[in-house]
Amino acid sequence: MQTTAGNAWEIPQTPPGWAAEVATAELAAELALLGTLNEEDWTRPTDCVGWDVHDLTAHLVGEYEEIFRPGALLRRLRKGHRRYPGLSRLDAHNQQQIDELGGQSGPELIDALARLAPKAIRARRRLPGPLRRLPVARLFPEQARRLPDLGLGYLLDVIMLRDAWMHRVDLARATGRPLALGEHDHEVVAQVVRDVGRCWDAPSVLLELTGPAGGRWLLGSDGPAAGVRADAVGYLRAVSGRDDHLALEADGDPAAAAAAAAARLVF
Repeated sequence: MQTTAGNAWEIPQTPPGWAAEVATAELAAELALLGTLNEEDWTRPTDCVGWDVHDLTAHLVGEYEEIFRPGALLRRLRKGHRRYPGLSRLDAHNQQQIDELGGQSGPELIDALARLAPKAIRARRRLPGPLRRLPVARLFPEQARRLPDLGLGYLLDVIMLRDAWMHRVDLARATGRPLALGEHDHEVVAQVVRDVGRCWDAPSVLLELTGPAGGRWLLGSDGPAAGVRADAVGYLRAVSGRDDHLALEADGDPAAAAAAAAARLVF
């Protein structure tokens, strides 16, 4: 964990080569966790409403597959929107993933993940610069306000990576397995803090996230009006919308501390 505090908005975006290494480490951690599951674990509910462990794993397989098979992404977007008109395009697409892949057994999904995800990581790393800059918010119009000027490279290297990471947290919590944390986890946490800092409009806060993946960052550009301390994994769960009752320690300006606790991002 870093001991000095840097400004969150000065954190550089994860470059493609490092993103591929982080994604490879994350995949290894996912497969290691999934390899410990027994038959009963696959039906355990997760923090993703309506999804059990089997559903969530099918979603992960679909996400990786769509990185190097964009036709599958577009087809699921169309079919999901027709089949589930009451859902947002994103939620309908995710449900379509599960509809198509959920017929596989748990071990089959693990095999598919181990086979498809490395191809996705290689394809993501090789994506040319012009394609990385293509805006993608129009694919999910309901999310456009939260994804302004989002480029394909940012979606792949940052948002999808932290989504996969958060789903490993979901799996660990659902099955009672330990959450293994290493160097790559710190990069995921730092990118989330970067995004919080980029949209920060409250008085400055010194944010300290504890645990192996944590660090200290300044949110805002002035001297901190408050200090906030929280577990790194717990804070990311809150920022993802999974926990509205984050346990944190705060001092200083209550409004500034409350803004840190209320920050939300797309995962």
